[in-house]
Amino acid sequence: MSSMTQQLAPERPMFTWGGWRGSTLTGQFAGDLGAAAVSATLISPVLTAIDRAVVENAARPGQNPLAQALKTNILCSFKHPRRFFGTKSFLIIWTLYAATYTTANTVETTARHLTQKADDLFVQSVTFLSTITVNVPLGVWKDVRFVQMFGRPSVPVAAQTKGAKVPPPPVPRLKFPRTVAATFLIRDAITIFGAVNLPPMIASSLPEDTFANPILKMATMQLLVPVFSQVFATPIHLLGLDMYSHPDSAVRMARIRQNLGATTLVRCARIIPAFGVGLIANTGLRDYFHEKAG
Repeated sequence: MSSMTQQLAPERPMFTWGGWRGSTLTGQFAGDLGAAAVSATLISPVLTAIDRAVVENAARPGQNPLAQALKTNILCSFKHPRRFFGTKSFLIIWTLYAATYTTANTVETTARHLTQKADDLFVQSVTFLSTITVNVPLGVWKDVRFVQMFGRPSVPVAAQTKGAKVPPPPVPRLKFPRTVAATFLIRDAITIFGAVNLPPMIASSLPEDTFANPILKMATMQLLVPVFSQVFATPIHLLGLDMYSHPDSAVRMARIRQNLGATTLVRCARIIPAFGVGLIANTGLRDYFHEKAG
């Protein structure tokens, strides 16, 4: 046969899932993980210092003022970075936020794929519920571990003999009451709702000419709304800490009122890196990685 017609077999299509190429979906999930890890690493040092100071002040009111404890812990992160980044407290904070950001990223990626909608109520609801399911137990675990590591129970009056040096007793591993868990649940629900769900809702309701561009508008809402949510979350946070550190206290409300002003300011400042800077960095890195994944 002088000539032959060669038929090329059709190229085998790459695996697709709901219209997405398999390699693209894998790349986007990898970007979700990378963005979460980097963002958690950026914010964990200052959050570790703040949370330790708040717990020390709540557990030992008057003995370790909040401003002094905060200054000491922040300076430690700069003076001894190698030792600071290897501490259990830093690893606990990093785990909390890396897991939170990872859950929010991967769940939103999956939900957007399934619905093929970027701003659907289903996507927002599933992302919120999944994020709070991961964040709340890890947040409670973080608070309990910080109390166990940095809290100190009050020395009994009978032991405070004149001239006697009474060493601080070891921190007891108290059984975790359900009422305290309920306070942390409410606190975290307020914080996450104010950080994840409210900013896009408020941003979309603002007039188009309020900000120069939609990116600036969304970034501003992600910074301001979570901060104001702490006005409602801080009293509940202090109540939970006090119920855990001083389970039989008769002056609980007076102690909470004494610490409320300074602690609210510190927790408002804490939200800026946690759910402001952290979420902005996470969103920006995630968008960048998704774009690279195609």
